[in-house]
Parts: sequence; C-alpha cells; structure tokens
Amino acid sequence: MILYAILGLIFIAMVVLTVLSVKDWHWLNPVLLVLIFIAGSAGMIAMAQTLHLRRTTNAKLTKLRKDANDKEQQAQLAIYGDINSTNYGPNSVRGLDQRVKLMMLGRGRTWEGGSVTNVDGDIQFTFATPQGDSDDPNQSLANIELFAFAEGPLNVPQGDGQQPVVMPSPISFVGKFRVMEQSPESLILAPSVPIANYPQYAQPNTTWTLFERMPFDRHGVFREVEGITEENFDIATFRNILVNKYFPAQGFGLDPNSKEYEKLIDQFNFDGLSIGEIKAFVESQPNRVTPRFEPALEEVMVTYRFEAGSQPYTVDDKSGKLDTDGTFTILGYAVDPSLHLSPGAETRDVVFKKGDIVTIDLQTAEGYERKDGTTVKPFTARESVTEIDRIYKRKLTDFPYEMANLFNRGEKMADEADRMIQNNEVQDRTVADAESQKSERLRQSVAFQNDNKLLENDLDQVTALNRQLTQRYDENKRKIDSLRSQMQELRQRLEMKATVPVLTR
Repeated sequence: MILYAILGLIFIAMVVLTVLSVKDWHWLNPVLLVLIFIAGSAGMIAMAQTLHLRRTTNAKLTKLRKDANDKEQQAQLAIYGDINSTNYGPNSVRGLDQRVKLMMLGRGRTWEGGSVTNVDGDIQFTFATPQGDSDDPNQSLANIELFAFAEGPLNVPQGDGQQPVVMPSPISFVGKFRVMEQSPESLILAPSVPIANYPQYAQPNTTWTLFERMPFDRHGVFREVEGITEENFDIATFRNILVNKYFPAQGFGLDPNSKEYEKLIDQFNFDGLSIGEIKAFVESQPNRVTPRFEPALEEVMVTYRFEAGSQPYTVDDKSGKLDTDGTFTILGYAVDPSLHLSPGAETRDVVFKKGDIVTIDLQTAEGYERKDGTTVKPFTARESVTEIDRIYKRKLTDFPYEMANLFNRGEKMADEADRMIQNNEVQDRTVADAESQKSERLRQSVAFQNDNKLLENDLDQVTALNRQLTQRYDENKRKIDSLRSQMQELRQRLEMKATVPVLTR
C-alpha cells in the first residue's frame, strides 16, 4: 500500500509538472512520458509481486521439503526401525516381513483352511476359496506330492495389552500325499508314505493346510502356538504342555521315566533360556532322571554388550546360513536374518555402538584355532564387551532334509524288500528243488536198501550153494582120491602079477 501511495503522489506531481510545461513541449512528449511512467510503475509492481510470490513459494517449498524429509524418516522408521540399530524394529514393516518370511521359508505354495473328508481311503481336500483354472502347467498340481498338516487354534499376541487373537494354524503333521485329481474346488489326495497322524487321516476332524515343501524348524515354535510370551512364560507349565500335548511318551515309544525322553523334553523346554535359569530349574526338580542338563558346545550362545564402538562387520553376506544359530559366523559374517539390510544393497558394514547387544556362538566367543594354524582370539580380546548371559539354543532340525532321508530310506527299504521277496522266491524254489531231490534220494536210498537186501539174499543163497558145491567137490575129490588109490593098488597088483612066473604042472 505504501508503494502504491508513493507512486500515486509521483504520478500527480508528474501530471502537474507536465501541464505547466505543456507550453514548451509538444503534446506527444507529455503523453509518452505518462505512458513510460505507467509502464515503469507496472514493472515495479510486477517485480514486487514476483519477489513476494517467490519468497512465499520458497517458504512453502522449504516447509514441504522439511515435511517430506520428516515423513521419509518416519517411513524409514516404520519400515526398517531405528536406522542406528543393527536389528529390525520388532514392529517395523521390515521386521514383520522378515518374521513372516522366516515362518514361510521353505514351504513353497501353501493352501490353508481346507475342509477334509476321507473317501474310500483317499482324501478330498476342498479349498477354502476356489482356485483358478488348473490347465496352466505352472499351476497344475497333478502328480505332485504335498505335505499335510492338521490345523488347530493359535493364540496370536497383539501387543499393547490387547487380548490375543485366536487363529487356525497348522500344528500337527498328518503325512505326505500325492495329488491324484485336481479341480478349482478340491483335490483328491492319496497317501504316498506311511501316515504319521492316522486318526486325522482316517477321520479328519479339523481343517488342513497343504505345503508344497516341508517347512523348516525354528526356535520357539511351540510357544508361538500356545501364545506364550516372555512375560507369561513358566518352565514347569510349559513342560507339562510339551509332555501332555506335543510329545507324549507313548507317541515315541519311550519310557516316560527314561533319560532319552527327558532329554527330548529338555531340548524344547529349555530352548532360548539362559544357562543360569536352566540350572536353577534342574536343581529344583528332585525327581529328574539326570541330575544335570549338559547341552552340546554348539548349542550354547553367549550374549555380549558393547562398551565402546566395534570394528566393522559385514551384514547379510551370502555366506550366512539361516539354519546356523548365532548372530555371526566364525568369519564375522552376519547370519541372523533379522539384522539390518541396507535398502538396495546386498551387504553393508555395521559398526556396533556402545550399548548394543549381540549373541554369538560359544566357539567364536572363547576363541579357537583354525586348520591352517592361525588362532582366533576370544571375542573379549578383540572387542570392548561385557558378557551378559549364556543361552541354550537347541540345534534346529532340517525337516526337508530329514524327510528326504526318510523317503530315500523308505524307497531303499522297499527295494530291499522286493529284493528279499525275489530272494525268498529263489530260495523257495531252491528249497522245493532240494525237497524234490531229497525225496528222489530217499526213493533211491530205499531202492538201494531193497537191492542190498536182495543182493544179501542172493549172496546167502550163493554162499549156501557154494558151500554145498564145496562140500560136494571135497566129497568127490575124496572119492576120486580114493578111486585113484584103489586104481594105484590095482595097477601095482597087476604089475606084480605080470612079473611073477607062472608055474605049470
């Protein structure tokens, strides 16, 4: 407004001066002067408005950029959690996504909430929602083997003091089935291996979940199923749940008072607990079969708190394996998949700050000697850390690998059974031939015995005849000898008669 007032006064003064000088000027000069003044005034006004608009726009742009930066930080915090932390925030999108990925890892395609009926020994699995056309070879399940789990109620914690939500979840392995028929509404399944949960197979009373691949084992799975958190966890109560619901001794063919059964329950009951808690519980149980719980060295993890900044560690390196316990490998690579992954990067270097907590395996914590002779120093000698606790983590079971071994052993046993059947058939034929030969030999033996008897009879007759003939021969010989003697005497007599002269009268 002040600018406009000043311009108005100048304009009035110019008009007055122009009127006074009109006697000396040509009329065109005052007109051009007025027009130039008006144009210059308009330009000044436009420039002022432009400067005001630019200042206002820059202020708005600065505010929008600040708001956008704040929103981006909030989004990053919501997605990744605290960017200065080495772990995903428990309620961050990336943390939840990572947890879901770990839960879904290895399962392949999944079909949940299907109703089940047993039809003449085969299972009809009806999808919770109809599926698409199965003519697509990428979607077809014909002749594919699936893993079936019976569903049960799962208490899903909601946090912030809210009541847990009960949701159906796979809790019991039924068996492995082959898809015989497929339609958009249902599948016809035939068992391909011996059934693990025969009651659920014979008379299904719950819905089922089908997995394309066998899910992986993970820590705390039974606590999740029961909705047990760290706040409401009790060792004795959870142990009773394991004994009575998930690991009954008769289901494993074990004596409930045996060392083997107690060791099995201990593995899942103590999983994730500190060694001190486990020791205190074991000492408080007078009826235990084994007086101590002694985990393997690879099942003991050590938790450290950094007292100063650390050396850089590579996070999310491809050498890490999900089935390996602990935060880092012995080479310093991150294994725990909950560690931060830089957006758009495969790996990143993390420097732990004072107060950060990590968990590593006992071998790395205490140091070891490599095969090449070099020595890895204990973790306390390499970093400024304080040991907080030692935790027991059971060694995870690679179910897909074990199932593959089981199937391979089953196939080998089937082949071995076929081979034994073939061997038995050969042996049966051999035994039959042996029996036939034995019968023939027995017949021949009887015939030989009969022939021997006949020969003995003939021998006796020949012996008797020979004796008779011998006697006759001896008798005839004596007679002949006697006749010879008589003939000899007669000959001698005749000779004597021939030599004696005949006397005549």
